Amino acid sequence: MITGRWGKPNEVLLDLTVDEDGTVRGHANPGRQNAPIRRGHFEAGTGAVILEGDAVNQDGSSAPFHIEGRLDGRTLRLRYQYGEMSGDVDIVRVDEFRPPSLTFWDRLKPFIEDFRRSRNARTRPSREENLRELQKQGESLDSIVFRDAVAADIPALAELHVTTWNATYNTTRGPTIEIRTWQWNKVFANERRRDFVLVLETRHGRLIGFTWGKPSDSGEFEGNLSKIYLRWEYHGLGLGRRMMEETARRFLARGIHSFNLFAELSNPTLGFYDRMGGERLLNEKGQFDGAYGWRDVRTLIR
Repeated sequence: MITGRWGKPNEVLLDLTVDEDGTVRGHANPGRQNAPIRRGHFEAGTGAVILEGDAVNQDGSSAPFHIEGRLDGRTLRLRYQYGEMSGDVDIVRVDEFRPPSLTFWDRLKPFIEDFRRSRNARTRPSREENLRELQKQGESLDSIVFRDAVAADIPALAELHVTTWNATYNTTRGPTIEIRTWQWNKVFANERRRDFVLVLETRHGRLIGFTWGKPSDSGEFEGNLSKIYLRWEYHGLGLGRRMMEETARRFLARGIHSFNLFAELSNPTLGFYDRMGGERLLNEKGQFDGAYGWRDVRTLIR
């Protein structure tokens, strides 16, 4: 029988129940698209299985799926057509999944990235330095505006993206302003957008930070915080917490109650995500590689 949850602990692909007559009920991608199986059948004698239904895409449109294959021992060997995606996959029950063994690089990488993160953090100004600079510029935290970005912000947003990314990773070889401009033009040109871009603006009209959130179609979280950056001269002033809170409000306004984010292990702001209550998510080998999750966005709203 194929009743049960199939996939990996961090990526369940099928949640199935088989009736006595072979009818299969359940969902594909449970916890993500949670796509109901409209028609399913399992033939116990041959192990053949067929599953059909409809999933909902990020833009709200419907995408049919067709999955068929057979049970081979304790493994489901399947061929799928999922909207425009197709391929083959072999999966086992979640409670029977065994992660791959760690390689030498798997064991060494965390130490290397810890060193890089420490090195990158040393270039960041202290809270006291940033406060003094804020006062010198005649600015105050109360004068900083949080608002949704518009297409007219793209040039400034591209510059901000390049500057903050390079500062975070202590480099000058990140993507160029031209590349970032092209990327942001593509985002804002989408007529069926379900994402949001939050920006922070000074009273002089300068953008100093931004977040980019969108629905997720993978993993067990409803949303994904794709980007969150703040100019380093504004770190340590409490703006990061306000960015997370305003981001959480925007997720909730879109019916999204949980989200994840993926950061590089060399990112010096990992500690900030810990302090904000982010759950460190482990990969299939049981290691933390920079992924965080918030299962209830309301915990970020004061």
